[in-house]
Amino acid sequence: METIQITLEQISNTAMQLNNEAVKVIVDRPLSQGGGGNGLMGGQYLLTGIGGCFCSTFFAAAQSRDLEIEGFQVDVIAIKSEDLPKRFTDIRLDVSYKKCSDPIVFKKLLRIAEMGCLSINTIKEGMGFKVNQK
Repeated sequence: METIQITLEQISNTAMQLNNEAVKVIVDRPLSQGGGGNGLMGGQYLLTGIGGCFCSTFFAAAQSRDLEIEGFQVDVIAIKSEDLPKRFTDIRLDVSYKKCSDPIVFKKLLRIAEMGCLSINTIKEGMGFKVNQK
């Protein structure tokens, strides 16, 4: 079984940073919520991960079928719970494009990308979760 691990390190009283070879990613709260405003909130990164995974899976499927697409856009829309614990109760992807060489294949690839995306499958199927002190 393959394991994926990231490490976040504290960079301020309110922010953590992920470091890898290519990018630095900061997780923080906005000023209005007591943070430093130096990055996206964790929930926004969760949505970015879902949308990004969907898109990379879509692009791989499109390339293998020689589908040409321009102006591809994915809006990730999440509904937050009103009760506790705070969480997203629904997530929707609204997908559009400006130009596509085969709209019928495009529609088929939306389902392929949804079914092939690790992040979406994790959300839909559930998972174990625990916090451990090292």
